[in-house]
Amino acid sequence: MQRLIWITIFLMTFSLPAWAQESLDNAYCSDYHSARVKIVSDSSARKLTEASMTASGRSVIRINLGQLNELSNNARSFAVNFSCGRLVLGHLVKGAEDIYDHYDQVGNADCWAAGKLFYSGRIDKNGVTALEEEINQLNREQWSHFPGPVRVVALNDTCELKPLN
Repeated sequence: MQRLIWITIFLMTFSLPAWAQESLDNAYCSDYHSARVKIVSDSSARKLTEASMTASGRSVIRINLGQLNELSNNARSFAVNFSCGRLVLGHLVKGAEDIYDHYDQVGNADCWAAGKLFYSGRIDKNGVTALEEEINQLNREQWSHFPGPVRVVALNDTCELKPLN
């Protein structure tokens, strides 16, 4: 039995791409109650990342590592952070009242995701520009697998990211 467990761990560890291994092992997300979000690999997820809540109220982010492999690591991390932002900001608990509220929530999650990359030092202002250009170049097929609705992402214009020093 112990041998089977070790074989399973070995196969899971080495079957994930490098981006996935980095993301799943080092990713941390907490929800609106500051509870840690469970991040799981799910090849059946329709989108690259999907935020959801279980029937017991636990927050979960499902990541489909097979979706959108052509995106850069920063764009894939942005997608994970977008889903995390929806949970942190409580968007799954309090739904949007109308379409305007929905797009405000999407914009807030976009800024939260960009802010997480920016303030962690993964990208600078030029990196934010490159990230929004990459996302805005997605075609309809790619958008169907990217979290959130089809939209123009204008991170530099709306997020007001400023260096801390």
